Amino acid sequence: MNKKEILEYVRTIIIALIVALFLAGVATGCSKIIAEHHSKMLAKFANTAKDNEMIGYLITRYLQEAAKNPGDYTINVRLGGLYELLFSYSQAEDQYKKAINKSPYGVYSPFFGLANLYIKTGKYRKALEIVKKLDNKDYAPLLIAKGDFYMNLGDALWQNSKYKEAVKQYKVAFFYYKKVDSKKKDSAISGIIDCYNKIADEDFKHHKIDKAIESLETALLYKETPFLFYKLAILYKDFDPVTANKYMEKTYAADPGIINFDIYEEILYRLVNLYYLNGMDIEKDLYLHKLKSIRTFQKRYVITENDVGINIVNIKYKSNFFSTKYKLEVKYKIQNNSKYDFNSLYVIAKLIYDDKNNVVCDREIYNQRFFSKKKPLKSRTESQIYKFEYTYTDKDELFAAQKIKLYFYAGKKDNMRKIPVYTVELKK
Repeated sequence: MNKKEILEYVRTIIIALIVALFLAGVATGCSKIIAEHHSKMLAKFANTAKDNEMIGYLITRYLQEAAKNPGDYTINVRLGGLYELLFSYSQAEDQYKKAINKSPYGVYSPFFGLANLYIKTGKYRKALEIVKKLDNKDYAPLLIAKGDFYMNLGDALWQNSKYKEAVKQYKVAFFYYKKVDSKKKDSAISGIIDCYNKIADEDFKHHKIDKAIESLETALLYKETPFLFYKLAILYKDFDPVTANKYMEKTYAADPGIINFDIYEEILYRLVNLYYLNGMDIEKDLYLHKLKSIRTFQKRYVITENDVGINIVNIKYKSNFFSTKYKLEVKYKIQNNSKYDFNSLYVIAKLIYDDKNNVVCDREIYNQRFFSKKKPLKSRTESQIYKFEYTYTDKDELFAAQKIKLYFYAGKKDNMRKIPVYTVELKK
């Protein structure tokens, strides 16, 4: 073979392997993450007429195999997956149905192939009818495949903003994953919490505060998170400061960086007033002390994006002569725009970019603590010039990134959330 024929042969092998991976996913009812990964990989090869021609060739080959082995249902499952890749959904449906008619008892891959195809084409009721007819026996691969199906259905409903319907499917997925203690149950929990958050937001917009609270407190039954605590504190604030404070204290303990401390102080003021009006002096004094401590904490550790400025003095971003290495050099100053001195400030720099699979990635390239009680950065002043460098080569995935942004984050406390304070796109 000449060089061109060898390259074409290698290309054919690669496409065939990727198609095989995709079909294996179809046959086992693979998870959303794996399915998305395979489809993204395949998309890179299925954009041209030549690639579609390759899939067509595989279809022809499998049709010939099906004629020779009419009782082999696995060939029809593979054909169904291939037709899906060409968006020939009616032909894919026909192949999955043939596989179902041929498959022996206890084989489930054709059923899930057809059910997931129905999800893709928006025929949710038909998809559910298929899966509900399957056995309910405690067979781990079957239970995981069912969980994957209900996750896919939940995702499809989520994408169409049908959050109340989606959360039901995520709960069913969680039920099946939990039966086999699969790690995938964490994905189902995330789906449940996201849905209840969306439902609560919609209820809040329509002034249905009690409904919004009900949704968020239901989400807490699956997983307690600082954001759920914080949203509940805000919802309870105007009519039940005791419960609002209970949730705010949980937020404060878990992740104080997400708190708007003006809201926290408002809740404490309401509590102080409530206990004063009811003649509860001990409780009133207790929360006056709490209010004072919160103000002290805010002064020492809390900043907003308006408190910190990053003033760029110079950015150099260039390659070497052979374009095999890139070097980033940044000089900057820190501006204290707040009413308090900075006795401690952590500054972090990250590069944000898309990798080869179009997944957004971030890489920390700089982390530095500045200032102290003896040498603070005074309120409304600017620091001296600071500098850092970062280098990467053509072997790094950063090299292929089309767009790279430099982000600065800042915070006063090591274990608190760092907020973004500056960003700039790097130009090669």
